[in-house]
Amino acid sequence: MSIILISSEVMAFEKQIAQAVADALGYTLLGPEILTDLAAHNDLAADKLTASLNCNPSPWRREANKRWSQHLACIEAGVLDRLKDDNIVCWGVAAHMYVRGVSHALKVRLLVDEQQQAKQIAEERGISHKKALKWFENEKRNCAQWSAAAFGHSEADPSMYDLVINLSQIDPDEAVSTISAAVGYRKFQPMTYSIKSLAEGALAARVKARLLSAMSDVQVEANDGRVKVTSKAMKRDRRKKAETIKAMASEVEGVEFVEVHLINYVIRAAAESFR
Repeated sequence: MSIILISSEVMAFEKQIAQAVADALGYTLLGPEILTDLAAHNDLAADKLTASLNCNPSPWRREANKRWSQHLACIEAGVLDRLKDDNIVCWGVAAHMYVRGVSHALKVRLLVDEQQQAKQIAEERGISHKKALKWFENEKRNCAQWSAAAFGHSEADPSMYDLVINLSQIDPDEAVSTISAAVGYRKFQPMTYSIKSLAEGALAARVKARLLSAMSDVQVEANDGRVKVTSKAMKRDRRKKAETIKAMASEVEGVEFVEVHLINYVIRAAAESFR
């Protein structure tokens, strides 16, 4: 009854290993195909939902950034809800970035041989090895920027993972065996606290997705049905915004109490200007 989260710089390897691990353990495979269902459930465009996992926000497009954040919150909420079923291998939806404090989730990072990958890209695209290597390095940089913008951490940071496997040294079959064996370790078995953390993360994400449909700059925490929402507001708008947040958050199933903390825009701007 565990969860395995697999990520890599190359989605083809990510999918290959995830499928093989799921087959070996008899686990359910959860991947990007979930985005179509999530888009329909949230009345969003499927292509926009998919793009939010690859595109970085722009400092000049406020409305687009709000939608980007909402799309990511919808993905997070939907994935976390499905991960509550356990016995799942998840890939391709950035779950490794938002499943935190859940001890029965084994987070795996797959590393690839950059030179070999560049060679393959060069052959597929009909470009030089040098250009292919530069393209691959740019893709890695964009991924690091995306994860930092979306979740405040670089997905390339090895400290985020329980297991890092270098596929240039370990062949795929051995990688599958290693992952399958590691998930049997007692640390990755569900416990009351980790199950609770997963459920609370899912609730917080559902509330955040709901609020981001109407506003921006919201942070949400959940604990035993109590939800804490932090956002910004002009002083004259504080009461109205607090009421709106409470009303919208209360509509989400599982929310029993809503606590709102609003930061004054003027004070925040003044404080930042002197940093």
